[in-house]
Amino acid sequence: MKLHQILLLHIATSILALFPSPIYAQKMMYQDSIEIVVHRGANHIAPENTIPSALAALEHGAGWIEVDVRKSKDNILYNLHDETLDRTTNGKGPIQDMLSKDIEKLDAGSWFSSRFTGIHVPRIAEMLDTLQGKAHIFFDVKRGTPIKDLVILVRQKGYENKSFFWFADSEMLKEFIRIAPEMKIKVNASNIVALKKWMKICTPAYVETDILNITPQFKEFCKSNHIKIMAAIQNASEKEYKKAIEAHPDLVNLDRPELFIKMLRQEIKK
Repeated sequence: MKLHQILLLHIATSILALFPSPIYAQKMMYQDSIEIVVHRGANHIAPENTIPSALAALEHGAGWIEVDVRKSKDNILYNLHDETLDRTTNGKGPIQDMLSKDIEKLDAGSWFSSRFTGIHVPRIAEMLDTLQGKAHIFFDVKRGTPIKDLVILVRQKGYENKSFFWFADSEMLKEFIRIAPEMKIKVNASNIVALKKWMKICTPAYVETDILNITPQFKEFCKSNHIKIMAAIQNASEKEYKKAIEAHPDLVNLDRPELFIKMLRQEIKK
């Protein structure tokens, strides 16, 4: 190849790098877009807090799966939202009063649809194994959860850098900070003043808030303090999803990833 041909090829390659193809550009936009966190999995497609709901969420653009952590009588950690088994299984009473061998016999799917009959309440360990290399985890840690056991499990499964944690109980949060200071914490705050109060207690990596609270000032404060913003849009309508896309938080916490990803793609195409 002659020298002038080599120079022309080099120039052409440089121009293509500056002006990528539409397909490449679209991929870049997706990479820089809003991360989807699913609240109890894709719970309009499959029964909440189960393996099928988590896998369905992945199929519709979710990068984060929320798991609700509760313990059994013999201290096995399970993914269950409610304190009791009544609503989402054929069991009765508090999960903490039942042994794991009995919990795992329960049906956690037929209440949603006969198609899911026989689906079980998953252990947290099973959720982490299933989602390994596929998603990050948002741990909603319920009262009574043995913090030390959860931290050990998270480290064993290699999720310490692929997760964040939320605690409704402030004493549990303080214990978590002592045991796992390197792991990320999410707080809830409606404004900068509230967020500053949390910053005196911990070092938030994420803040969850209503869409209306995501002002330019709130965004700038969070950015300068390395805090990612997650919009709370659980049980939301298409109108609220659209508002969330316009607000452009770092993440959204929602129930219907199949609807949100469709709307997000429509916005990207505009």
